[in-house]
Amino acid sequence: MFAIDTFHTHGSDIDKFIQPVSQFTNNSPDLLLGFATTDTIKYLFNNQPGFLKNTHNCLIISSCLGSSTDQTLSLNEQSISLFSIKDSNGHYGVASCNATDNLRENAAQTVLKAIANAGQAGLAPKMVWCFQVPGNEELVLQGIQDAIGQRIPVFGGSCADNDISAKWCFSDTENVYQQGFIIAVLYPSVETFGFYSSGYDKTDQQGTVTDVDGRLLKTIDNRPAFDVYNQWRKNIGLNALTSGNILAQSTMTPLASALSLNDEIPRLLLSHPAIAENGTLELFSNLSVGDTIYLASGSPEQLIKRGDMVVTSLTKLAELHAIKNITGAIIIFCGGCMLSIKDAMQEVKESIAAQLPNTPFIMGFTFGELGTFSDSTSKHGNLMISCEIFGGPE
Repeated sequence: MFAIDTFHTHGSDIDKFIQPVSQFTNNSPDLLLGFATTDTIKYLFNNQPGFLKNTHNCLIISSCLGSSTDQTLSLNEQSISLFSIKDSNGHYGVASCNATDNLRENAAQTVLKAIANAGQAGLAPKMVWCFQVPGNEELVLQGIQDAIGQRIPVFGGSCADNDISAKWCFSDTENVYQQGFIIAVLYPSVETFGFYSSGYDKTDQQGTVTDVDGRLLKTIDNRPAFDVYNQWRKNIGLNALTSGNILAQSTMTPLASALSLNDEIPRLLLSHPAIAENGTLELFSNLSVGDTIYLASGSPEQLIKRGDMVVTSLTKLAELHAIKNITGAIIIFCGGCMLSIKDAMQEVKESIAAQLPNTPFIMGFTFGELGTFSDSTSKHGNLMISCEIFGGPE
């Protein structure tokens, strides 16, 4: 038996709206994924200690402003969305790590622990979910790939809060963490397929990274990075930005790395400029000296349509593999993009539901996205959308 179910509850009074959560988790899911506002996660663990007593494999991730299921989208209220998998012929395991150092080594050890928890030691999973607090996502991804190779799809994202005040968190069945990461390994009895996309266009403004320190981009073509970025904006008819927090203003004009192509599908991996200071750009993802980068361009209309586009691409992929019955889907939607089209998110949710009629899905809003491109490479980026679908029983 393989079955997916979703649940959502929200409101202004956590005491009242949270009560049905225990009823949903009582059906003993084999894997439970949740997206919730930060206060809701902390309330559950402080005031509802038994709500996960029948769930061994659980990960609940903080999501910006709210979350969505196929039934309900809620923003600007306390809320939680849940996605449960029951799979009597599958295997699932979860492991957490709250370390902040040696992240690559710890990630390798943690994914192996999750595999052991699934009872599948020595066997590669079909896919991996990874969620963590923002910062050093690339090291965690490298650690996972050190342990299981680079061809296993990795899907997930970075925990979020409502105002980038570092209140993000995640939880397993026992604790709430404000640092580290959580990994789930999946050996489902059905097929799964994923799609990862930016939804942005590459402009002809390009240069080479010549000095970078972690996520602090110092120079492009040996010139101050912020100066180059502003010149690129001017070259496509936009105003220059002033120094300071430029996160919101740069949402439609991030930087992009163009990954190598082996077909006609463009693969843009985006980096979101957050702070401009003394000619530098602080980013939400890593670049390396020698990288060719571009100015990318997006629009609210593109962001509204991209959920529909990604799901459409996945359903076509499922058809190619003779999968006619899609039983569920998980969508990771960038929190920054959500904030820029917040008033249109109901339209986004409805367009996804139209592509997945009578199909349970969950959507969370993250501050960094992990996904796998069609050439099987998994990457961390910003302002991205990632979707995973599950087929029906064989």
